[in-house]
Amino acid sequence: MSQSLREDPEKLPKVIANSIGMKLALIPAGAFFMGTPRSRKGGRDNIRHQVRINKPFYLGVYEVTQEEYEQVMRKNPSAFRTVQGLDTKRFPVEMTTWNDAVEFCRKLSAKSQEHQVGRRYRLPTEAEWEYACRAGTATTFCFGDSLSSRQANFDGFLPYGGAARGPNLQRPAPVGSYQANAFGLYDMHGNIYEWCADGYASDYYEKSPVDDPLGPSMAYEYPPGSQGAKVKVLRGGGWNGIARLCRSADRYYDSRMRCYNDYGFRVAIST
Repeated sequence: MSQSLREDPEKLPKVIANSIGMKLALIPAGAFFMGTPRSRKGGRDNIRHQVRINKPFYLGVYEVTQEEYEQVMRKNPSAFRTVQGLDTKRFPVEMTTWNDAVEFCRKLSAKSQEHQVGRRYRLPTEAEWEYACRAGTATTFCFGDSLSSRQANFDGFLPYGGAARGPNLQRPAPVGSYQANAFGLYDMHGNIYEWCADGYASDYYEKSPVDDPLGPSMAYEYPPGSQGAKVKVLRGGGWNGIARLCRSADRYYDSRMRCYNDYGFRVAIST
C-alpha cells in the first residue's frame, strides 16, 4: 500500500478491487476474545483469551475462485472443475496445499499492476482469520449461536444449536451464495476450509502475546518426525462437514503438503 495510506488509516478505502478482479474488504484494528471458554472448550479449540489486532488489514471478500487461481497459476487443480449444468468459475478453488496458497500469493504480488501499487499478498494469520470471521461477535457463529445450511454450505443434516435441517449440496457452492458477515466477508463458515499462515501447536495461545500473535515458531510435524511436513492451520469448516466444525473458534490442521477437495484459501494484504 502507498505510504500516504499507511500514515492515515482513515483514508483507506473500505473495499478494493485488484488487477484480476478480486475484492478485498478493509478489516479494522481492534480487540476480541479468541477461542472458547474453558467450560465449553472443544477438542482443538483455543481456550478463550484476548487478542489485539493493532493495524487494519485487507482480507478477500470471497475465497479465491477457480477462475482467479487459473489466471495467476495457469492451472486449476480443483476436483469440482466440472459440475453438470453449472458454471464453476466462481466456485472456490480446492485441492490446494498450503504451499500452493503461498505460491499464489507470491505470484499475484509479482504481477506488474500489483507491484506498482505496493500490494503484497499473504495468507491471514489464525488470529486475523478468527477476528475477521467473528466480525465483532462473541457468539458461536457470526450469525448467532445456531447454524443451518441455509446460512452456510455444510452437511445440512447436522446443523447446530437447534437449527432446522436444511440442504446438503455435497459440493462447494459459488462464492457469495450465502449471507455476508458484518465485515462484508462471505463463506467464513463452511464451503471450504481455508489455510492460514500459522503453524499449528495446541498450546500456543496459552502463552502467546496478546498483540498480533503470529503463531508458533515450532509447529507440529505430520506425520511425527517427518522432514518439512510442518502442520499448518485450516479454519472455517467445509461443504462436507457438520455445523460444529464451522464454528468461529474451531481449529483444524494438516500437513502443508496435503490437499483435499475442501481445502482452499483467501488472501490478505497488510496496510
